Amino acid sequence: MDPVQGRLRPMKCVLDFLERADGSCSYSQGGTSLWASANGPGDVHVARRENDKMLIDLSFRNISGDSQHHKLNNIIELAIFHAVYVKRFPRCCLTVTIQSLQSDGSVGAAALTAASLAILDNGVCSRAPFCGVQVVIVNGEFIVDPDEKTEKSSTASFLYALEKNAEGRIAVLCSDSVGPFSLEEYGKALALATEAAKEIFNFFHETFQRKLSVGGFVENTVVDEAE
Repeated sequence: MDPVQGRLRPMKCVLDFLERADGSCSYSQGGTSLWASANGPGDVHVARRENDKMLIDLSFRNISGDSQHHKLNNIIELAIFHAVYVKRFPRCCLTVTIQSLQSDGSVGAAALTAASLAILDNGVCSRAPFCGVQVVIVNGEFIVDPDEKTEKSSTASFLYALEKNAEGRIAVLCSDSVGPFSLEEYGKALALATEAAKEIFNFFHETFQRKLSVGGFVENTVVDEAE
């Protein structure tokens, strides 16, 4: 299906997906799918220990399983650092692992969303949930959540990590961009990403409402946004 301006691809989520993880999910958005896990807060080797805050140990792995540092690690780790109350868990470590299984565009956005779902499933104390949204410019048109083909033909790309605060407002935690763009184009892309984030946070609400509803919980709860 061709991407449509301002429209997200169908989202699906399986919570408690990994048996030995404190929090985990299998998440897909269109043709892009990932696994994510969040373990801890737990002990950390003294050489890596932070006396005043919790260490975020983040690992994003490609389909190939390459364990080298990935460029997405920086923005995902920064989003987690701002979203989680790291000061409440000094000398501890939160280990977040994201494994890409299938890539069809907007991998960074899907990885941010999957990480947030795994952290929420873990239950570690957080300021607010966050999600990822990617927006690209193709022939002057702004497209939200592009597939791989659309992403490759773009002239500029914006990746946003957005949170929903206690007042219900959507705010930017951090962002990354590639290619030339004007300040006006950045603002338009952010506006589209903010609207898309509202839809993703509604999906979050449905996902955990089904898991936590009395009598409605089943292990490995599957939530399909297309239902």
